[in-house]
Amino acid sequence: MRTQLPHIITLLVIQLALSQTATSTEHTTDEFTFSCVPLTTQLSDPIVSPGGISEHVHVVAGGTAFQRTMGLDTARNARETTCGVAIDKSNYWIPQLYNQLPDGSFELVEYQSTSIYYLGRACNYGVDMTYCNASVYPIAPPEGLRMIAGDPNLRSYNDSDMAQRAVSHMCMEYDGSSNETKHFPRQPCQAVRSQIFMPSCWDGKNLDSPDHKSHMAYPAIGDYNKGVCPKSHPVAIYSIFLEFFFNTAPLESYQNLVYSMGDATGYGLHGDFIHGWTDQDALRQAMETCTGSQGLEDPDCSVTRTQTRALTPLSQYLDVVEPKDELGQSGLIDSLPGNNPVIGRDNAE
Repeated sequence: MRTQLPHIITLLVIQLALSQTATSTEHTTDEFTFSCVPLTTQLSDPIVSPGGISEHVHVVAGGTAFQRTMGLDTARNARETTCGVAIDKSNYWIPQLYNQLPDGSFELVEYQSTSIYYLGRACNYGVDMTYCNASVYPIAPPEGLRMIAGDPNLRSYNDSDMAQRAVSHMCMEYDGSSNETKHFPRQPCQAVRSQIFMPSCWDGKNLDSPDHKSHMAYPAIGDYNKGVCPKSHPVAIYSIFLEFFFNTAPLESYQNLVYSMGDATGYGLHGDFIHGWTDQDALRQAMETCTGSQGLEDPDCSVTRTQTRALTPLSQYLDVVEPKDELGQSGLIDSLPGNNPVIGRDNAE
């Protein structure tokens, strides 16, 4: 179902956003970031599979209102959040990572934590614009926005596709170094960081779309993580970058990682976002107020000057209770939940 902003508000948003290209202010920062601890692991995806069981398992961070059916205000009305910013009740999720053993069974790889970045990288569409004015911020993601990035069905990589370039993995190596690849790492890693750069260009009208992608786009000039928005999606919003950390140190083999949808290549990594910020004005002011080396510790930072929360796990209500042994949380499982076959073991080039 496509959700739209009221027509008059839509025009005002576009006019305001596009008029910002003529505004010049001094910038002191273009990002803020915070951490989250895990919320839940479920066969749920309220964007792609609203009201039902999702085709594969996801790990979720953020607001405690996460459930299989989520309306426009569900996330914002959450009691709490597992993220360090108390006013962010948004939900962020990606597929669960598993390890396939020689006998064909699967062990769940521990999901440890998430880092969320909000960045000022894209800029509004403008006739003949070829680069962004560094003194102009994009707007905050609008209330009610939901979107996905990546494609769970991919088992090969096309570097000319900007959306595929926006998805990658970082091997956190034992010597403290790191190595980035689009496919799964091919060496032992203390941790694997699954990372997704969400699209930063909005059509200025729809808060969702039938494929949950068409209302958003990556820049037309530049790259997936910076540049000028296309005419079809003229409004630049804060870029959201997701990092999910999985503990791969205990694994005996590093060559048999597989995502919950049966992806043995890593190319099918995807991420979802549902807006749940409870103070939209604070979010709008964040790029200007969360400045300097103190970042979110700055007392003038709009998103944290009221309160932050300790990074401690929270209990989360399950609208449908799932036995943990079916997801692999209590031990080995014979097949991936949803009976997803493993595909791509031999073509992760």
